[in-house]
Amino acid sequence: MMVKSSDLQPPLKRVPPKWIPAYEAYIRIVERKVAVIAAWTLLVTVLFYQFTHELRLAHPTEMWLTELGFRIPVLLSALITLFSHYTGKPFIQSRQLLRIMGLSLMTMILALFLIHYSGPSAETYQVTNMMIISFFGVSAFSVRGPREWCLMFLIPLPVFFLSAKAMGLSIAELLPPMFDPFVMMIIGLVMSEALGQLRVGEFIARQRLKEHATTDQLTGLLNRRAMLQLLEREHSRAQRYGATYSLILGDLDWFKRVNDTYGHNVGDIVLQETARRLGSHMRTQDALCRWGGEEILILLPETDLDGARHVAEKARLSLAEKPMEVKEHSIPQTISLGITSCYGLDDIESTIKRADDALYLAKNNGRNRTEEIAPPNPEPALTEAEIIFDTAN
Repeated sequence: MMVKSSDLQPPLKRVPPKWIPAYEAYIRIVERKVAVIAAWTLLVTVLFYQFTHELRLAHPTEMWLTELGFRIPVLLSALITLFSHYTGKPFIQSRQLLRIMGLSLMTMILALFLIHYSGPSAETYQVTNMMIISFFGVSAFSVRGPREWCLMFLIPLPVFFLSAKAMGLSIAELLPPMFDPFVMMIIGLVMSEALGQLRVGEFIARQRLKEHATTDQLTGLLNRRAMLQLLEREHSRAQRYGATYSLILGDLDWFKRVNDTYGHNVGDIVLQETARRLGSHMRTQDALCRWGGEEILILLPETDLDGARHVAEKARLSLAEKPMEVKEHSIPQTISLGITSCYGLDDIESTIKRADDALYLAKNNGRNRTEEIAPPNPEPALTEAEIIFDTAN
């Protein structure tokens, strides 16, 4: 099986720009889960090693307090991680917590190696085994790939070799007992990169499935199903908080003539250009949907009828003021728009029906225009706090 060159790119570079915010949110969730697992693992393992000197026999008991001193930063970092996760206070990013745990673990194990090193011996052998386990664990902390791995390894290791040299130990002397931990370190680097690539591949595959399920494949706009889900959430919010949202339902004028005159391929390009022009006038929180055929539905959260009228007029002019250049054809294309608002006092179906009725008016009144129908309740419902205030006064 051939490996694509794109599969070997750094994880973030493989993610399409439009999905980078979603990927950042996804990787933060992964980091949070890994941080909690790492914290519990460190807490149990470090305490186990601290209180099993006699069982392991290799470590002299007089080093108990010295070892505890090097293990306290690891235990504290694990406890802070768990406290932050379960209480939310203080809020510290999981990425930073993983770094702190990784660096404290590296500092601990390298320091323990130096204080217990005595040439080829059972004590050195046991610390070396602990180092192998620690190097593997630190590699698992580097959720974001090799850059995090480098941070956790390439900062403590130079300090370790400088300290060893200050103690009179040569690199040649340290290489034999350090050989297996170094092998594990390289394995950890490969593992970190491989897991990073797998995470990105899984994320991209999931995003594509989600996009296919919620996006109109021709225009790239939301499909009807996805828009209905957004409408339900926005309507629930309007009911709960007395908020206002508006709908704009648009229909391309004489679009059947475009298909009949120039062919459906040109008609598809006109729909795509329509989506592009309308989308250029939308805010981040607005939603644009291909409602069906040549119909477009726009959801404007926290927008009253006046605001919707302004958006609709900009949308209308974005099509009417400039013909669409498709292949060798210059095609004038206009749109008729119907507007309404909702305060959450009626239902979604009624709101869509008002927008549709307003669109019918625009068609009957000459097309390439905007018509509106106000909601039956012209004022938003008073919130509970406003009712209490009015009663008190």
